[in-house]
Amino acid sequence: MRRKYGRLRKTDKVIVFPGTYERLVEKGLTAVEQSNFEQAVKAFDQAIHYEPDYPEFLGPYAVALYETKDFHRAKEVAAKLLHSGTMDYMDAMELYLTISIQLEEYEEVETTIGALIDEGVVPHGLVNKFHYLRELNARLSQRYAPNTEIAPKPPFTLEEFIDMDAETQQYALASLEGSDLSALTPTLVAIAERADLVPIVITFALTLLYQADYTADITVCKFGLEKVVVPAEMVLPGQDEQTLRVLAAIEGLFFKEPSRLELAQGIIEKFAIAAFPFGWGKHSIEEIATAYVQYIESLFSGEQLPETELHLRIQQIDNDLS
Repeated sequence: MRRKYGRLRKTDKVIVFPGTYERLVEKGLTAVEQSNFEQAVKAFDQAIHYEPDYPEFLGPYAVALYETKDFHRAKEVAAKLLHSGTMDYMDAMELYLTISIQLEEYEEVETTIGALIDEGVVPHGLVNKFHYLRELNARLSQRYAPNTEIAPKPPFTLEEFIDMDAETQQYALASLEGSDLSALTPTLVAIAERADLVPIVITFALTLLYQADYTADITVCKFGLEKVVVPAEMVLPGQDEQTLRVLAAIEGLFFKEPSRLELAQGIIEKFAIAAFPFGWGKHSIEEIATAYVQYIESLFSGEQLPETELHLRIQQIDNDLS
């Protein structure tokens, strides 16, 4: 079947081959999915040159610019996204405010969030997240105010963290990446050692302690399992030998079925993050890969999975993170 392309485009008096713009957008979107943000920015930079007012990819474009720390351009794109109507308004606003915090535009962030909350614009399910964003902004404003001599304070206490819902807990920890964690380290240790938090929250805390180069022992409990780790000596989720070997094995099993392969890879990577630092335990690579093949096939066929500990754990984690 002949491929259909969009309309003919011209830029700088040069005719652009049909499909060029679409390929650039697709290249950028794929790069974002693969966390290759520099490549994504390059592709989107070219695409927007052809269609400066087209909002199709503004969200991923802003995220890619944010991840490459090009915060000024990220804010410009996020502002266009807010007015484009192509993305949920509150999601776009959250991205815009997060970028503004990185630019240390604390007054604007406070004014904006205050207005959104006072006017009742924020949906009930997002109120806690925006309150946390407001509190984080206030703390950072105080911490980095000019000529301040006040010692840094942690952005939240353990008690405040426990009172958050799981989604806000993840957001709170994710927002700390790349920041000074010295004042928060004891709280992160307490979070990592709690067995009553969702597994991915514990993973976030552990990776932050890795970032902080924490060298003491920590006892981690997940899924009824217990393990002592030293965060500074950990291999980060998804980069360990077991995960890499499972991914290689599944690639060999699904090499003729790219759609199933892509689905399996995503599910395996989610498992590696949520189960960290336990992985798949003592199961062989062949057993793990076979279990994923069976799980993927069950998603398409609706057939019931074998009720083994491994199959149930795979299904549980995939459902929890979907």
